[in-house]
Amino acid sequence: MAGASGFVGTFLRKSFADQYKWIGLTRSPSMERNGRDDPVTDWRQCDLFSLPQVRDAMEGAELAVYMVHSMLPSSRLVQGNFSDMDLLLADNFIRAAEEAGVKRVIYLGGLIPEEEEESQLSPHLASRLEVERVLKGRTIPVTVLRAGLIFGPGGSSARLLLNLTKRLPWMVFPRWTRNTTQSTDIQDVVKAIGIVLKDDSMTGTYDLGGHTPMSYGEMILKTGRLLGRNTVSINFPANMFWLSRSWVSWFGSTSPNLVNPLLQSLRHNIHARPNPLLDRIVDDAVPFKESVLSAVNPEGIPHPNPRQSTQQLDNKLIHRDKRVRSIQRMPLPPDWPAMRISKEYSNWISRASMRIIRERRDDAGVLRLSFIRRRWVLLELTPTPYS
Repeated sequence: MAGASGFVGTFLRKSFADQYKWIGLTRSPSMERNGRDDPVTDWRQCDLFSLPQVRDAMEGAELAVYMVHSMLPSSRLVQGNFSDMDLLLADNFIRAAEEAGVKRVIYLGGLIPEEEEESQLSPHLASRLEVERVLKGRTIPVTVLRAGLIFGPGGSSARLLLNLTKRLPWMVFPRWTRNTTQSTDIQDVVKAIGIVLKDDSMTGTYDLGGHTPMSYGEMILKTGRLLGRNTVSINFPANMFWLSRSWVSWFGSTSPNLVNPLLQSLRHNIHARPNPLLDRIVDDAVPFKESVLSAVNPEGIPHPNPRQSTQQLDNKLIHRDKRVRSIQRMPLPPDWPAMRISKEYSNWISRASMRIIRERRDDAGVLRLSFIRRRWVLLELTPTPYS
C-alpha cells in the first residue's frame, strides 16, 4: 500500500488487520524503524520517485492500493509542480507493480465534475484524472474510487473545517463557498475499498458518497451548529482564491500546499454519480452529524493526523539531507531516448557557461557536472532503469 501511514491508509490497515497482511511503502525512516514490531504491516522504506526502490519494495504483493498525493514537500528544495510529481509517482508505481506481479491495483482519487469540459478542471482535479489514466495505461486491472471530502478522526479535510468553525465567530464567504460538494465518512470509504478488495470483477471507476450534497458554506455553518457555535456569515460576490488561501490556511492550521488545491477544486459543483458500489454502501452510510462528532474529542478539539508523530522528525531529516528534487515536463522529440536528452542538456550547460561547468559521464551512464575542477561536483544525474 502506498499511503499506508496516512489518514485513510491507517484506517484501512486497522479495519482489515485480521484479513490481510499489509506491505506499507513509506519514505519515512522513522516510520519504518518504529513499525518493525507491527504485526499487521510490513513497513518497507522506499522513495516513490525511484522506480527500482518501489519495484523491490513491492515484491510479494498480490493486490496494491495507491493513495498518494505529492502536495507536501519530500525534499529541502523542490523545483516542479504537484501535477508533474504525481504523474511520475503514479507511473513509477504502476510499472513497479507490473514487474512485481501484482494482480490488481486500487486507486483512491477525487470526484470529477461530469458537466465540465476537461480543459476547465482545476489543476488538482485534472491531475487526479491524469493519474487515473496513467494507472490504467498498463496491463494490470485497475479499480478507481473517487471521493470528495473524507471526514473522520485525523482527516485533514475535517480538521481544516473544524478549526475554521472553532476559531472564527464570523466569516466572509467568497463565491466558491456556494458551490455544491459531497463528502463521505472514512468508515464508508474503507467499507468500499474492502468490497473491491474481495471482488476481482469490480474494475472500472466508482464514485463514493454518503453525505447529502451541500455547499461548502452550508457545511461550515452546519459544522458550527453541531459544535455549539453560531457562525455569522457574509456573502461576497468574487472567489478571492489568493486571499482565501491565506486565511483558510492560517485559521485552519493547514499547510498552504494542501489548501490551495482544495480551494481550486471547490470552484466546481461535485457530487457522486450513481453506481453499483455506491448502492451497496449508501443505505447504511454514516450521517454527516456522526462524521463531524467522530472527528473531535469531548472538548471539541480535532483528533491529530496519524502522521503527526513522525512528521516533525521526517521534516528535520529532509532539512538535514539537503536533497534537491527537480521534475520538469517537456515535449520529447521523436525517437529521442532519455540518455540523449541528458547529453544535450549537459552539452548546453557546458557551452552556456563557457566551459566553467564541465561534464563527464562514466561507464554506468552517470553524468556529473563539475565546477572547473572535477572534484567540485555541482550536479549528478544517475539513469533509472525503465521498462
